[in-house]
Amino acid sequence: MSNEADNKVDKFARAKRILIVGAGAVGLEVARQLTERGERVHIVDDQESAVEKARAQGFYVERINLQDDGELKRVGIGGEADVLFALLDEDASNVFLVISARALAPELPIVSISGVHDTIERLHAAGATKVIDPYRISGYKIYERMHRPLIAETLEHTVFGKVNLDIAEIHVREGCFLHGKYLDELSLEERYDLIVLGVVDREFGDHLIFATDPKRHRMDSGDVLVVIGPEEAFRKFHADLNVDEK
Repeated sequence: MSNEADNKVDKFARAKRILIVGAGAVGLEVARQLTERGERVHIVDDQESAVEKARAQGFYVERINLQDDGELKRVGIGGEADVLFALLDEDASNVFLVISARALAPELPIVSISGVHDTIERLHAAGATKVIDPYRISGYKIYERMHRPLIAETLEHTVFGKVNLDIAEIHVREGCFLHGKYLDELSLEERYDLIVLGVVDREFGDHLIFATDPKRHRMDSGDVLVVIGPEEAFRKFHADLNVDEK
């Protein structure tokens, strides 16, 4: 076996074993991004139509009875699964799943999502390790319009070690180092450990344009950059912005 093949085998062996419950739009986007990062992803759902759609897109997916603890154990909860994503379309279903999974696996990291305050509290009470609220960016109801990178990036970075994350809107002002730059050349992840989710480009209106959009977007005065990252990274970022603006 070649060194390249050996490296691929070693990487696969070290990859986390991810169980995603929910083959809807959110689950498939999370699965896609984690698969691209080399993680071992297994999707399950109890809806045949969702399972077939995921399978048609090439995912490893199967239909199971989510109310059967034996089935949950068979797919890795309380066993080989390293992380569980509870990403069903219905909040009540996610709460029930988290309760069942926590009873089977007291130490398993469980991540879910909800934009409803009461449901977020119930998910935490049920045993979720992390609940992502996509409405945290004030003024932009991203959950209704998104292509799902906010959720996927937040979940991925939360699960893999960055737990003190925050989301912020950075207003671009003339004279700061963001002004005049294109969205795809900011390199904020390398410089500050911040992920660019997108921009509200005033030239195109008041809606958030995600960083995955194929068009190139130039930062102009009045635009709003939306980023996610750890609190300490924001402190350094804001310090550099303030220096530029003096």
